[in-house]
Amino acid sequence: MKQKNRVPIRWYENISKVKNRFSRSLESAFLAKVLTYDKKKHIADIQPLANWIDGTKSAQYLDVPVAESCYRLDELLDKFKSDLKAVDSSPEVNSHFLEHYPKKKSMRVGAVVIAVTMDRDIDNWDGTGNTFTPNTGRMHDANDSIIVSVYKGDDDG
Repeated sequence: MKQKNRVPIRWYENISKVKNRFSRSLESAFLAKVLTYDKKKHIADIQPLANWIDGTKSAQYLDVPVAESCYRLDELLDKFKSDLKAVDSSPEVNSHFLEHYPKKKSMRVGAVVIAVTMDRDIDNWDGTGNTFTPNTGRMHDANDSIIVSVYKGDDDG
């Protein structure tokens, strides 16, 4: 009777270990800090914030595409800044737009971002809505990450 009970427990423990090892190898979504940002190409180098279980830092991810939602407002504010300054300096208008203008851009070096790893290899994706054929059979790989959100600036609260 004891032997019958021990076999299923060992089987379950082994399956749990395999499941855990498999899960650790999958990339999905993660927090990272922006190390460099090319605002013309909208790509960034990032450092994942979570270390490995032994405390070793994760490798940096290079040339990660940045979703438009992360930088679009920054670009719009830049376009309107001179107009807002003109309105603020007008004697007929009592406005203080520039007092409320953000001191720093959202998407910038030092910002904490959320990146996701795509299900398939995106090397052949041209950044548009066109279909594409993956270059390799690679799946859930850190090389296929995209920054989808700015979570917080480096000195925000």
